[in-house]
Amino acid sequence: MRKNINKELAGFVGMLLAIGAVTVPLTQVPRTSAAAPEVPAESPISDDYADAGLFDDTIVHTINVLIDKKDWRWMTTHATEEQYVTCDVEIDGERFENVGIRPKGNSSLSSISQQGSTHFSYKLEFDHYDPAVTYHGLDKLCLNNLGQDPSCMKDFMAYHLMNDAGVAAPLSSYAVMQVNGQDLELCLAVEAVEDSFCVRNYGADGGQLYKPDSFSIDTLDTSAMLDYHEGSSLWVNEQIMDGTYFADAQAGDRADILGTMLGSVFTPEQTAVASLRYVGGHTDDYADLWDSAVFDPSKADKVRLVESIERLNGETDRQSVLDVDALLRYFAAHSFVNNYDGYTSLFVHNFYLHEQDGILSLVPWDYNLAFGSFTYEGAATSVLAGSGFDPIPETGEAMDITASMINYPIDTPVYSVDMADRPLLDALLSDPATLARYHEIYDALLTECFENGRYAALFDQTCALLRPYVQDGLTFYETAQFERGAETMGQYLGYRAESVRAQLDGTLPATLDGQREDPSDLIDPVGMDITALSDFASLMPLLDAELIPGVLRVFLQDRYAYTTKGAVAAIHGYLDDPLSLLGRIPALLEIRAVRAMVWEKAAPVVVIVVLMTILLVLVRTHRRRELRRAANAVPGSVALDPFFV
Repeated sequence: MRKNINKELAGFVGMLLAIGAVTVPLTQVPRTSAAAPEVPAESPISDDYADAGLFDDTIVHTINVLIDKKDWRWMTTHATEEQYVTCDVEIDGERFENVGIRPKGNSSLSSISQQGSTHFSYKLEFDHYDPAVTYHGLDKLCLNNLGQDPSCMKDFMAYHLMNDAGVAAPLSSYAVMQVNGQDLELCLAVEAVEDSFCVRNYGADGGQLYKPDSFSIDTLDTSAMLDYHEGSSLWVNEQIMDGTYFADAQAGDRADILGTMLGSVFTPEQTAVASLRYVGGHTDDYADLWDSAVFDPSKADKVRLVESIERLNGETDRQSVLDVDALLRYFAAHSFVNNYDGYTSLFVHNFYLHEQDGILSLVPWDYNLAFGSFTYEGAATSVLAGSGFDPIPETGEAMDITASMINYPIDTPVYSVDMADRPLLDALLSDPATLARYHEIYDALLTECFENGRYAALFDQTCALLRPYVQDGLTFYETAQFERGAETMGQYLGYRAESVRAQLDGTLPATLDGQREDPSDLIDPVGMDITALSDFASLMPLLDAELIPGVLRVFLQDRYAYTTKGAVAAIHGYLDDPLSLLGRIPALLEIRAVRAMVWEKAAPVVVIVVLMTILLVLVRTHRRRELRRAANAVPGSVALDPFFV
């Protein structure tokens, strides 16, 4: 009975570990759309930059930002406002004047800002103040800070593979970003997907670009996280954390913890527009697409795209609105690197939709959580590393996350969703002819990139290139963490290529159902731990090596196991006696990191503790009243006090 009383918060620890650690942003960054690129003959926009030197990926370049100290201080202090300021930029000694610079990012932007750091990712917009200024025709450049990537290679390898697969993908190379001649950070310089990119890949009339995103607060039912019923997030979290959810798992099943926890929030209905599902014939039904447009879409542009989406979701001729070859190449490279922070997962974002004359294709973007690293296991392990706390609940016979990602099936490359909910992919791989072509593309990719040793050599070259800069402290990572991440990247490339080859040859099932039915020939990634490619701790402000284990021990005490199951039991205990939370404050203040945090953030910490206690008291009081009402509603019954149930 007690379990029934307190179920609302029984899975609270699971949600903290899954959502708090992963730090998924729930709001879109405001965008300013420009007119669609129709480049006149005298325009400085061109594709000359592709051969100008910056994107030579065999060396580390130097990008020196020359900026007034006051402007730099203002911009970094107000980083979350994402406002441009003026600077000059020297790229490998070549100077460009009157350039716009600003920080960029979502969750990383606010987290780094709270830490008082300036190690943001940045955007350089060459023509922001003067349309005549470009880098040899390039209008905008992104400087990515390699966050959430101990290997420092995920974005680089993914973009490299996309380009080798023949996808219209950004160019990239490594660079040291300097500020007034002083080294700031090692970054990945990435061609922005805007005017110049369209000219380089699609010609002067480059079509339309959209950046679909399911993370609009208007499209997410976040209240579902707090609802309790069988199958809801809280119900699932309780089952997962106390070790019962996967009790009946069989070999070949996948323990998709993160997807299972958040499945009630990122539903097919709430992510329909970003997924390119047809939701009606009115252009107003697709406001999320227009709000995320890179260039200002006209009424005709909107009507044309909606018509293409309708045909894509029809019963016949679905491929008539697709650039079939381009999309097959995109999904081959995308599924190889297992990026489940994109179109093929619950989180429908981190890609650009290109439309030209009604024909659709995708442009890859943001792969710092690829290579199987966007998982509950990766997030929880990186945040709780060294704490001694076991964050992984019991998963029975289900595949661990490393084996799952290495063997992920190429013919059903969707994570936590159904193929039918991703119409672009479903229209391609549900057709035998295009599925066969997809296999041909994949076969060539393996032959030309992996089985001939080319990517093994690229991996060795990149490791040697990056190692000195990691050792000099220009990344978020200590040398040992980088070396573990790099070693895991090398293992991933080898094992994943082996698994995909077996799937193409038919010796390993290439679908989720097939692998579930026959897991006997799955590749065993001996000695590999894919969580070494994850890093969420660097994005958590005020995180101290002793903070998390210290706080956990105070709340779990000697009464509860130092595991997820023990944490769930502790939640039940504090629901029964919420005022005991206040009694733990003296023990918390014995932790040095907590004292330091309280010293800096005294008022917020006190308020949070008090509010948590009040919340628990209210929940408990509300439940007691409900039980009394229910009992009194039955003739002859006796009202029960939950304390004694």
